Amino acid sequence: MYCQIRRIFNIKTHQIITVIAFLILSRFYVYAQQQQIENLDSLYYKFLLMHGKTDIPSNFITKGLSLEERKCGSGLFNSVKLNLNRFTPKQQIEIMKLLQRPELQTSIVSQSGRFRIHFDTTGSDAPAYSSLLSPYENALEVSMALDSAYNFEVNYLGYPPPPKDNGQGGDNLVDIYILYIGAGYYGSTNNEDIIDENKQTYTSFIEIDPAFGSNFYTHGLNAMRVTVAHELHHSIQLGNYTDRYDLDGFFYELTSTSMEEFVYDDVNDYYGYIKSYFNYPETPLSSTDGYSSATWNIFLQKRFGYDIIKRQWELMPTLRAMYAISSAIVEYKSSFTGEFNKYGTWMFFTNYRAVPGQYFEEAVHYPLVKIMSAIQFSQASSIVDLSSRAASHIFLPFVNTSNNDSLVAIISNGDVYSAVNSSNIPFDTKYTLYGESLSGERLLTENYSSTFEADDPAFWSVSEILNNVIVRADSMKQNIVNENDLFVFPNPYHNSTQSNIIFAFDGKPGEEVDVNIYTVGMKQVFSSEETVNSVVKGLNTYFGVELAGKDQNGKRLSSGVYIVVVKKGDDIIKGKFVVFN
Repeated sequence: MYCQIRRIFNIKTHQIITVIAFLILSRFYVYAQQQQIENLDSLYYKFLLMHGKTDIPSNFITKGLSLEERKCGSGLFNSVKLNLNRFTPKQQIEIMKLLQRPELQTSIVSQSGRFRIHFDTTGSDAPAYSSLLSPYENALEVSMALDSAYNFEVNYLGYPPPPKDNGQGGDNLVDIYILYIGAGYYGSTNNEDIIDENKQTYTSFIEIDPAFGSNFYTHGLNAMRVTVAHELHHSIQLGNYTDRYDLDGFFYELTSTSMEEFVYDDVNDYYGYIKSYFNYPETPLSSTDGYSSATWNIFLQKRFGYDIIKRQWELMPTLRAMYAISSAIVEYKSSFTGEFNKYGTWMFFTNYRAVPGQYFEEAVHYPLVKIMSAIQFSQASSIVDLSSRAASHIFLPFVNTSNNDSLVAIISNGDVYSAVNSSNIPFDTKYTLYGESLSGERLLTENYSSTFEADDPAFWSVSEILNNVIVRADSMKQNIVNENDLFVFPNPYHNSTQSNIIFAFDGKPGEEVDVNIYTVGMKQVFSSEETVNSVVKGLNTYFGVELAGKDQNGKRLSSGVYIVVVKKGDDIIKGKFVVFN
C-alpha cells in the first residue's frame, strides 16, 4: 500500500508519512465520534427507561438496566443534565420534559415542618407501601420516615440540612414526589438550581417509588424508609458540599447506602448489593458503584465513629473523594493503606467464618469474599507473581498438602494517588511463602514465614490468616533493613494536614548528606545539605532527615509523585513518595 501511494501521487517520503498519519488519526477521530454518539444514545435510552418509556430500541429494552443502576437514579439524572447540550435537539426536548418537577394531585407537610410530600390519591402513582393503609396514610408514613432520617442525619450526626429551594414546589420546604420513576428504581435526588459556583452546590428535589413491590430487593414500608434515608443524604451532599457525581459517583452512593444502615439498622436492603464487591475484591474502591462497597463506611464507622465520614465530606469541595478519605484517616492518626488492609480482613470473616463480637456486626449475613484458586503447597517455598490495581485487594490462598493447613494472604494496594489518576494500571508484586520460620522476612509462625516484594512497599499492606486465625496483621511500612533502603514517612504525605516529612535511611547521627527532590519528569524542585538526626515517630526511632514538604522557594509541594535522592558519601539512596494538597 505504501509503494502504491508513492507511485500514484509521486510525493516525498515525509509527505507519505503525513498522509498516512492523517488517515489514521482521521479514522480514530471518526471512531471516537461514533463511540461518543453510542455512549450518548445509551445514556439517553437509560434515562427514558428510567422514566418508564418504551419507545426505545428493542435490543436496549432487552438489555435493560442492572440492579445497581436501578438502585438510585441520581447519577443518571446528573449525567444527563451534565451532557444535555451534547444530545440531539430532538433528544434534548424529550429530556427537558423529564427533567421537570412532576405535578401530582395533592401534598402534605411533615410534622417537623421541614418536608412537603407530593402524591396522588388515585391511580397507579398513589402511594401503596402497605395495603392496609390509604394513600394518605401511606404518605404520612413517608413524612414520619423523613423526619426520623433528618433527626439522625442532621440533628444527631451534625450534617447541615438540605438548602431551601427558592420556592420551588410551592414553598421552601424540601420536596419529595411519590411516583413511578421507572422499573425497579428506588428513588432519585435531582439537582436543580446552582447555589455556589465555586463549590458546585445545588438545590434539589427527591422522587421515590410509590409501592416498592415484588421487583425490589426490599418491599413496602421498609424499602420506602431506607430510600428516604438514602436520598435525603444525597440532598445534603449536593446542597452543602459539592456535586462532582460525574467524577466520584461511587463516594456519593457509598455514603448514602451506608446511611440506610445507620438510620434504619434493622432493614438491611444493602445486603442485596454487596455481593458484587465481595465477588470481585480486585476492583478498585474508586471503580465500584458505591452500593456494593457500602461496607467500607460501615467499617470506618466501627473503627473511628460517625464523624470521620462527615469529615470526608467537609474535605470534598477541595479534594477528590479518595484523597478526602485518605486525609480524614490521617487526621485520625492512621493511614488509608493500613485501614484498607484491615478492612480486607473484616471482609474475610463473614458468613460461616464470622466471629461473634468481632469485625462486622452483621457479618454472618454477608456473602463470602471470593478468593483466588488455592495453591497447593508442600515444598520449602512457593513463589507467586501477582498483579493488582490501586485501592484493591488480593486474597491469595495456600493449602499445605502435608498437614492440610490453610493460609490466606490478604494483600492490599493502598495507592490513593493512582486510584484517582490511573485506577486501571496494574502493579506487579511477588509473594513468597516458606514452610519454615527463618527464610522469609515476615515471621508468621514457627512453621511459616513469608516475603512480600513491591516497588513501593509503603503503598502496600499484607495480613496473613492461618486456619481462620490472623497470625500477622500489619502495614508494610518497616524500619530500614539494609543500606540501600530509603523509607519515607508519611507516604502519601498530606501537605495541608501534616507538618513535616521524614526521609529515613541507614545513616549516622551528625553525618552530612545531600538531599535532592525531583518530579517524575526529573525536574529538580528541592536541593539541600542536611544533617542526619534521630527522629522519633510513635514507638519507632529513625535515622535520617526531617523536612517541611516545600520546594526550593519555600512553597508547598504540589500534588504528585516525587523522587528523592540522598547522596551519602559515595552512596546514592533513592526513594519515591506521593504528595497530596
